[in-house]
Amino acid sequence: MVRTQIQLDETTYLSLKNRARAENRSMASVVRDAVDHYLDGHPRQRLSLKDFAWIASGSSDPSDPRSGSVHHDDIFAEAALD
Repeated sequence: MVRTQIQLDETTYLSLKNRARAENRSMASVVRDAVDHYLDGHPRQRLSLKDFAWIASGSSDPSDPRSGSVHHDDIFAEAALD
């Protein structure tokens, strides 16, 4: 990301601050979405915890040598060497 600086009038600043607080987001995140929307007419998709529901959704047997949740480093190394 590139860091930039903008100047806002007091009313706009307070509106932005309130919106960010209401959405539990940073002011920078709200500004990025607003700029994206302005530039291409489509806001960037925001991910939420629901988008990661698949994490830890499986189970594995630690005694299984192919268990990815336990032996992930070994499996990765083996695939990388192939």
